Amino acid sequence: ATNTTSINSLSDSVTTLTDDALLWDAASGAFSAKHNGSDSKLTNLAAGTLAADSTDAVNGSQLFDTNEKVDKNT
Repeated sequence: ATNTTSINSLSDSVTTLTDDALLWDAASGAFSAKHNGSDSKLTNLAAGTLAADSTDAVNGSQLFDTNEKVDKNT
């Protein structure tokens, strides 16, 4: 009985962890940030490298800075 309780508790913990994780979505070929069926956002993302060969993600402050530079040149 103790082992069954421990196994059930561990199973519940894994389910909770999976529900809160950034998971690979094979159908779309990308990671999904959905939580409880709703879209969510990633926060506290470090600035990505802005270079021709970079595959880094960019964050909001980088996009804002780029938009400001574009506005000044138009």
